[in-house]
Amino acid sequence: MNILPDIKKILYCMRIGPNSAYIYRYALALAEKFDATITVMHAREALSKEKEALINGYIGPDSIHDIMEQEEQDSAARIKEHLKSFCARIGKESNCGNRVEKILIVEGASPAREIIKQAGDMEADIIIMGAHAESSILEKLMGSTTEKVIRRSSIPVLVVQVPVGEQEFTASGI
Repeated sequence: MNILPDIKKILYCMRIGPNSAYIYRYALALAEKFDATITVMHAREALSKEKEALINGYIGPDSIHDIMEQEEQDSAARIKEHLKSFCARIGKESNCGNRVEKILIVEGASPAREIIKQAGDMEADIIIMGAHAESSILEKLMGSTTEKVIRRSSIPVLVVQVPVGEQEFTASGI
């Protein structure tokens, strides 16, 4: 009888930034240990109707949708480039990138809800995401995305705290 979990599908939720490579190392380590695939997901909060109306007043209604679509494409391209750079830095170009099955950029009223939905849709075995030591007053009152995912998820969530001083290693991010 095998008492270890069978991890085959990993949902790695990221913010594009300097700490993401440090967090991604955990997703990659699990993927290699369990011969699993990784779906990289960047969830962003959708504009409220009020914010969208305000922006439309300045740049026009068609422009905002063009900008959002371009941002989605740019985000996916940046993630792919950071992934390639990360794999080159650790010397595993041939295997590192092959673990990534899909890159998703999603937008919704609640990033936590989008993460939970995607985990269910893909039948993920684990969610990996970072903890952010610095939070705004609003996050303290309302709860961070990570906290909401932990509370709502029916599957394990691995939260990776980036130690002080590790930011240099991840300067180009993933």
